[in-house]
Parts: sequence; structure tokens; C-alpha cells
Amino acid sequence: MMNICILNGNSDPQNRPFEDYLSKVSRILAQDQHRVTILTLRDMDLRFCTGCFGCWVKTPGECVTADDGPQVCRTMIHSDFTLWAAPVHMGYPSALLKKIMDKSIPLIHPYIAIDQNEAHHRPRYARYPRLGLLLEKEASTDAADLEIITQMFRRTAINMKSHLAFSRMTDQPAEELARAILSAESQFPRQVTRMLPTRGLKIDPPTRLTIFNGSPRGKKGNTPILLDQFAHGFTDAMDDRRVETFHLNRMRESDRFIQAFDGAECVILGFPLYTDAMPGIVKTFIEQLEPFCERSSNPPLGFLVQSGFPESSHSRYVERYLEKLAARLGSPYLGTLVKGGAEGVRLMPENMNASLFNTLQQIGRQFGATGQFEPALLKALAKPEHYPVYLVPLFKLLVRTPLLSTYWDTLLRKNGAFQRRFARPYMD
Repeated sequence: MMNICILNGNSDPQNRPFEDYLSKVSRILAQDQHRVTILTLRDMDLRFCTGCFGCWVKTPGECVTADDGPQVCRTMIHSDFTLWAAPVHMGYPSALLKKIMDKSIPLIHPYIAIDQNEAHHRPRYARYPRLGLLLEKEASTDAADLEIITQMFRRTAINMKSHLAFSRMTDQPAEELARAILSAESQFPRQVTRMLPTRGLKIDPPTRLTIFNGSPRGKKGNTPILLDQFAHGFTDAMDDRRVETFHLNRMRESDRFIQAFDGAECVILGFPLYTDAMPGIVKTFIEQLEPFCERSSNPPLGFLVQSGFPESSHSRYVERYLEKLAARLGSPYLGTLVKGGAEGVRLMPENMNASLFNTLQQIGRQFGATGQFEPALLKALAKPEHYPVYLVPLFKLLVRTPLLSTYWDTLLRKNGAFQRRFARPYMD
């Protein structure tokens, strides 16, 4: 008998076909005596992840927010199989599902391990469920969308110390999905494909720049620091350049965000990498842009994605989504600034950030002067894209030493939580 967890990310209770599909899958599995738990996320009290890292350094293994997130994490970690299930909105599963994916990071450690020759998180638990993905297509969903989504979720499965067994659609028979859940076979190899950077377009240099900061920490994040440096270079290009910044963590101002996008000449959206994609607050904003898909005069779109992983290669998957998002909106795609190893930027003294800030300012300055993200500068910003294979044995030795854990251990000690750093609260 298997314990099966289904995370229902359908935010619309009137979407009966999706609800009925999940119910049918559950009945088929229950007929064989398997235990199925469907968590309907829209009926739960789930707050957005704020990027506080409290689940890693204050209450190890458990979110500090008092909501239903722990119930979801406990059900997941006790399952043999967890199914991510959601309708596709604006080319990616619902913001509701993304919200709980962000809230699942207590199940892993902040500490780093080497997997597939890359930095990834260490496991907190001895075992993790197999994972599957169920999607309900939207009218505009095409093969490229499905491939992009699947690749991103395969990456998330690696960081969740598991493997994505399959990606299926609700237009396929429910019986086939049930068999796939019970099967030990996998649709995908564990090894994922590396992505190359995208290439943006050149436009007439804009005079006004509208920046959306997607950091869940708001002004206190690393993302606004990087965006500010780009903006500083942009305004240096000419005296008449103007920049306006909006912080997406101010959820009550969503109407203002939409108005700003509506009137923008050129838009830059920046955010930290969250479970191999955008944070839940950013996905919410993207879904609110859906009415603009029918408009023919949307502003050019550029992006900035930063992560704590040292290699920029982690962000190339969401970059593909962002390129397709611009196409979905009919906006010229300017390209994506990608920077790894950025978690410590806000903590570094100015002289240690000098080279990074200079590169960002150069990109902004060039964009203000030419209307293009200079490819050579984007490449310089992204270094290291990935580390040479011959260095992997060295990194595997380093991650076993206290050296690379110092940052997290210092915070744990400061919060009196160091002795509980390996806690597994959901095994009780």
C-alpha cells in the first residue's frame, strides 16, 4: 500500500473538470487500497514565503509563519508519492501551487551538497517521496510551454532530493495517471540538460524605465541592490533618463503595479530564484498581467534573476520561461541578467561588491545608450556559469568541511538553534 499526496493547486473552485479529474484519480488509487490525501490548497491558510530563512536558522526544519504550511510539509514527507497538480496560467502552473512549493524548503537544508556536478541543497530527511506533475493546459499552451515547465520541475525535484517521474496533462486518461503514480518506472532520466543563455533584442533606447522588484524581502533583499546598480548605469547614459521602482511584496498595491505596467515605456522585472523558478509573489503578478496578452502595444521586457547558488546555470531554466512570457505578452524580449552567488551581496562591504556593481552599471549604461543588453557584459556578470568537472572532487571535499557552512552556522548560533540544526520536526 502506498501513501499518496496530491497537492491541488487549482485556485478556481468553479473549475469542475479539474476537480473531477483529481477525484477520479483518487478513487482509482483507493480501489487498490492505496491511501490518498488531497490537499486543496485554496482552502488552506497559506502565506507567501518571505525569504526570512527562519526555517533554516531559527526553527530548523519548520516555517516560522503560523499557517498551514507545516501540515503540507508533514503530509509530503510521509508520502511515498507526491503529485504537484495545477492548471497552467500564463505559461506556468498556478501561483497557488508555486506558493506552497516555496514553503517546502524547510524539508531540505541550507547546507550545500554536490549533485550532477552542481551545488544543490543537502537532504534533511532520510527519504523523500517520488514526484509527479499534472497540468491542465490553458488555451495558449503549446509544446514549448510544456517542455519549459517540465525542465523547471525536474530541477526542483533534484533540490527536493527526489526525481520527477512524469509530467502529464488532464486531457490524458485518469487511469494512465494512476498507473504512472504506482509504477516504479520514470518518464525522464535523472540527468537534466544544461541550457544556454538566451539572446535579447535591440530596441530604441528608452527614456523611462519601470522596475518591478520581485524579492519577497522587498527593499531588504539582494535583488533591489542589483536592480539599483543597473538603474544607476541607465540614468548615467543621459540626463533625461528616469526610473521608477515598485516592490511586489506590497501585495495590497497590486492595482498600482498593473497601472504602472500599463503606462510603462520599458519594464525590468527582477527576482531571486525560488525553487528553480520565480517566487510566488512574482507568479501572482505575472498572472495579473494576463489581460495584457490581448494588447498589441506592450512595453519591452527585460529580466534579472539572482540566486544563492554559485553557478548561474541554475537560473537558465526560468530564463527560458521569461523569454516565452515576453512572447506571450507580445513584448520585445530584451534578455535576462543572471547572477549566481548573490545571497551575500547585502552583507558585503562596498569594496567587495565593487566589481559586480561596476558590471551592472556598465550593462545599464550600455542599455541606456544603445537599447541592448550587451552580450559580453551579460556573460561576465554570469560567471561562473558552471564549474569545470575536474573541480567537482575538490568541491565534494569542501562541502564536508565546516568552511562552507560558516554563514548558516553563525546565524544558527546567533538564534540559539545550532544544536537543533539537523532537526526533523515532521517525523514525530
